[in-house]
Amino acid sequence: MMNAYERRCRLLMCAYPPRFREHRGQELLGILLDLAAPGQTRPTLRDSFDIVRGGLLTRLGDRPPAGQWILYRLFGRPVPDRYRMWVRDDLHSKLYFFHTPFLRFMLIVPLLTGVDAFLRAHGIDQPSWPIPVAFGLAAQSANATRRWACDRYGPERIDAS
Repeated sequence: MMNAYERRCRLLMCAYPPRFREHRGQELLGILLDLAAPGQTRPTLRDSFDIVRGGLLTRLGDRPPAGQWILYRLFGRPVPDRYRMWVRDDLHSKLYFFHTPFLRFMLIVPLLTGVDAFLRAHGIDQPSWPIPVAFGLAAQSANATRRWACDRYGPERIDAS
């Protein structure tokens, strides 16, 4: 049974990427439990800060460079294999179907709005269509990219070390 201290430590450890928690989480939790004073119900502010800082630095340290990240996120371009674990974490993220279609939506809407303005300027007046079409295109392309990335970077193809 988990006590309050352990629950809080596990919550703080969510700052680390899933693969880190999978391979080193018990080790980190064991160290934190060993450091706890008897009857302590929460990690100290300094320990909490260090755990979150370490997790965020770990997350930022293994992601692709900005240019490759943008091309991957917006256009589904493959990233070098050295970032395969980051891609695996991204594919299994609970927020994948929020952030990837959203970014693509933000890219597609201005393009379709420009097409709509061009059509209206030339006398072709249609009901408002750019936003629903952009949403559909963004969701469809994000889903296709996810299928492709799962084939390339899927768990059975990735050494989790």
